[in-house]
Amino acid sequence: MKNEQFITVLTFTFAYEVAIIRGRLESEGITCFVKDELTAQVHPFMSNAIGGVKLQVKESDLPHAIEILKETGYIKEQDLQVTPAASRLQKNVTEQDISAKERIIICPHCGSEEVVKSKKAGLFFLLTSFLFTFPTPFLYSYYYCFDCKQEFKRK
Repeated sequence: MKNEQFITVLTFTFAYEVAIIRGRLESEGITCFVKDELTAQVHPFMSNAIGGVKLQVKESDLPHAIEILKETGYIKEQDLQVTPAASRLQKNVTEQDISAKERIIICPHCGSEEVVKSKKAGLFFLLTSFLFTFPTPFLYSYYYCFDCKQEFKRK
């Protein structure tokens, strides 16, 4: 028995809307799962906040489920096509992923990527905490390397 993922094929606002199409899919032998159904029943106004009630099918049943959803009118052919706006959005996501990889901080001492940002108080912070009853928050950003256990400033 293979562990298959469930894929969301439709999203509804209310839990009662999913009942008919779920029954149709299950009568065709497609295994269905309705995610967030009980949450939407208990708190119907939270349905939009959680992304609605999601009808999910197994990955292997997806093509057959899409055909049934097309027959019944729940989805149209144009819903399955990628629009230029969606392809641009996909392109932007990949550009953001690439720019995130470029922002990886590398330790100048050992070349490790196991680095975390830490904040340290400077001399001004120490002086103001002694002179006044409250310290002035002047914190400097340092980076700490877990491999060589040294701190450094980013250049």
